[in-house]
This record gives sequence, structure tokens and C-alpha cells, in this order.
Amino acid sequence: MPQNASVAIAHLETVDWQQMPVNGFLLNDPDVHLWRVCISQHINEIVNLKRLLTPDEAQRGSKYLHQADRDRFLVSRGYQRTILSGYIDIKPEDLRFALSHNKKPHIANSGVQNLNYNVSHSGDWILIAVSKHAVGCDIEYIDPKFDFTDILPDNFSQAEGDFIKENESTNRFYKLWTRKEALLKATGQGLGEHLIDTPSLNGISNLNADLLGSGKAWTVKSFSVTKGYAGALAVANIAPSISFYDI
Repeated sequence: MPQNASVAIAHLETVDWQQMPVNGFLLNDPDVHLWRVCISQHINEIVNLKRLLTPDEAQRGSKYLHQADRDRFLVSRGYQRTILSGYIDIKPEDLRFALSHNKKPHIANSGVQNLNYNVSHSGDWILIAVSKHAVGCDIEYIDPKFDFTDILPDNFSQAEGDFIKENESTNRFYKLWTRKEALLKATGQGLGEHLIDTPSLNGISNLNADLLGSGKAWTVKSFSVTKGYAGALAVANIAPSISFYDI
């Protein structure tokens, strides 16, 4: 008999972005920490952030054609290292990363356990989620000119499509899209053929665990990252206590 997985989905109407803690980051079992980074506000830190990267990372960053893409890569990788080192006794420049069999990134240093993270970026913003449980996040710039009509049938159920087209269609599209992406990133399933089967409407959905890679219970929360940007978080097995941090 197929194993089932449950997904509880809701929207957070208000989010309180707090300043970065100064004395390290305490992560208890139900905690999820979400970090937002505005790239343009940290351009003057790029020289210092680049020093935290491995030679391979620095070389990868230099290969981007456009300066904006190079800046985004360096700020993203530098702050990944800065943030994650705050949870463990390892210097930012000494962190090592690897990809699992499903290409989900993780910390590869010996002795590091139960520290999961995920990263997403769009436009001028980066979103980083940290938890002791499997976690995924997504951020998308809400493009008012993007015509998403043609992609609805292949990526959204009939009910989801009807919800999007009912009113405020652009905002609703990005709300549901970020929820799907965050959940698929958390499960490690990735995008592609799974999008249409991944639930994104408010409420609790039960589905075949094979679609999500496990029979776990998942929680999905969507929220506004900042004006013009939609965000979502997905985390496994817990009723999360979510904290939002600004850098």
C-alpha cells in the first residue's frame, strides 16, 4: 500500500524582519531561520566576502559575463559562509560544501550534523533558510509583465489555475509558484515533471509519498520578502518556529 505524505500550506500575512544576532545563532529543534540579503546594499563588502571563498568558488564567480551576476554570486556565497558558520564552530572560509545524490547542497565538514540549509535568489535579493530538518526556500521577483498563461496547464492543477485567474492573478501566480519550488527544493525532488503534482493551495493535502520522496509531513509558508518579491519556505516534520533576519 503506498505511503502517504501530508503538506500543510498557509500564508503569513505579516513578517517581522529582525537584525542579525551579534552573539551567534541558537537553533533549537523546531526552529527555522530565514535570512534576507539585499545584494546592492553589500557591494562595498565584496572584496572581504571574496576572501572567504575557495579558489574554485572565486573562479566560478569570475566566469559570469555580467557584473551584476558576479556580484550576486560573491555576495551569496560569502554570506552563506558567514551565516552558516554562526551555527557551528567552523570559520566561514573553512566550510566545505558538497552535493547529495539529488544535487541538494550540504555542509561536508566532518562532525557537522543536523544543520540543513537552502538558498534562493532573484533580482536584488537573496534568501537563505537554515533548519535542523530538511528545508527549502524560494524567492521570486513579481514581474507584472510576465505572461504566465501558457505555463499554467503544465505546472498547475485545475483548481490552482482557477485560483490564480480569479483575481490579483500575478501575485497569486508567484505565491503558488514559490510554494511549489520551496517544497520541491526541500524534498530534493527538484523541478520538472513534479510541479503539477506538487500542492500549493492553502490547507492540508495528502498525496503519494513517492511524489515528494518520503512519507514525511511537510509545512509550507509563503510570505512577502520585501515589496515586489514573493517568498516561500518548506520544512519537514515539524510545526516550525520561524524567525526572520535581515543582513
